[in-house]
Amino acid sequence: MMYEAFLTFIKAHQMPIEDQKILLAVSGGADSMVMAHLFLQQDIAFGVAHVNYGLRGEDSHGDEALVSSWCADHNISCHIHQVEPEAFLRGDSTQMIARDIRYSFFEKLQHECGYNVVATAHNANDNLETVLLNLTKGTGIRGLVGIAPVKGHVIRPLLFATKQEVYAYAKKEGLSWREDKSNQKNDYQRNLIRNEVVPLLKQINPSLEQTFGQTWERLVGCAEIVKGDADRFPIEMDGNQHKLDVSWVRNDAASGVRLSELLRVYGFSYTDITDLKRSIIANHSGKMFMSATHVINLDRQVLLISKKGDQDLQKTMIADSTGIYKCGKVSFKVSTESGNDLPIHIPPQVGYFDLHKVSFPLEVSPWATGDSFRPLGMKGKKKVSDFMIDTKIPVTLKREVLTMKSAGEIMWIVGHRTDDRFKVTSQTRTMLRIEVTPDA
Repeated sequence: MMYEAFLTFIKAHQMPIEDQKILLAVSGGADSMVMAHLFLQQDIAFGVAHVNYGLRGEDSHGDEALVSSWCADHNISCHIHQVEPEAFLRGDSTQMIARDIRYSFFEKLQHECGYNVVATAHNANDNLETVLLNLTKGTGIRGLVGIAPVKGHVIRPLLFATKQEVYAYAKKEGLSWREDKSNQKNDYQRNLIRNEVVPLLKQINPSLEQTFGQTWERLVGCAEIVKGDADRFPIEMDGNQHKLDVSWVRNDAASGVRLSELLRVYGFSYTDITDLKRSIIANHSGKMFMSATHVINLDRQVLLISKKGDQDLQKTMIADSTGIYKCGKVSFKVSTESGNDLPIHIPPQVGYFDLHKVSFPLEVSPWATGDSFRPLGMKGKKKVSDFMIDTKIPVTLKREVLTMKSAGEIMWIVGHRTDDRFKVTSQTRTMLRIEVTPDA
């Protein structure tokens, strides 16, 4: 039954198996040993990759020994990677570091040994835990789908089988495997879901894994429908920009889901998408939205999407009241003047401030969504994005707008407007003069 279900699942998800050289990721646990046994029954060339992280002492070495012995018994190429302890000293979580290490190892083997496909032994319970974890943290349709059966050159041919079915098959076939005792600890969020949450849910539905499997198939179908729907609204290239017509956006959930699907590759969160949808409906032409990598300008019923330039990713600190400081494509000349006698005409590239109201270092950086300040002459605050719309800053120039901050508060929208809280008054004894000039 297991073998037939295995072949059916591979065929149903069109996994690239035939005429491929496959690399199996084998940890020594029941899942990966069952997967290796199932592949052994097919006339397909494959090798095995095992990563010894060295995190569990002799247990880690025992895992390696089991995998190496199995490969030797069946004349299978075995690739072992032993991780040095220093690899886990960087700031990321142990799980994230381990994942990066093994996938880098797999990629290395693909290049060096000619493997076309990598197979991992994720099972149905792993998928259930992933979906519950994503749902708890907040997710869209892709997060509810969980672990994809095929993603690029990686396949998961065991996703159809529950953990219970895996153990039953391993015992029936007399397979050897090793248990990772760390899975019993609730130190990691996934273990907490596995050991505490799933057992509680099974009190409500003892057949949780089976019913989830049926739900998962429907969710996969829904994800395919959403993708197919989004494909009807192509994003066009226009020079260095991407353009998306959004005249179809309405105040409904479907518009938000479609926008999210279309714009997810640009790094925008669903919160960003919700704000964007409101602006489209309200026809806030000229409004701007930023992700970590891209900028969206709303130009009437069209989104102009562009990648952030290198200058947008830079931040400059102005350490003192005198000197010249460079930020991206511009430079700042900083100096002081005694008294409070302002020039009759102050060009936009020059800002004057009360030196005693300013705290160094000053931070110069690109404006960000949500930034606000108190424009000169006003009592209340205004969002920088709204200020740029009101002052009709061209869409093409908005992404280049910089802010200057003192102690976290914006004191100058560089080249456009100073903040009322830092202005020169009759009480000012020393003025801070800052002039911005484009680099030659």
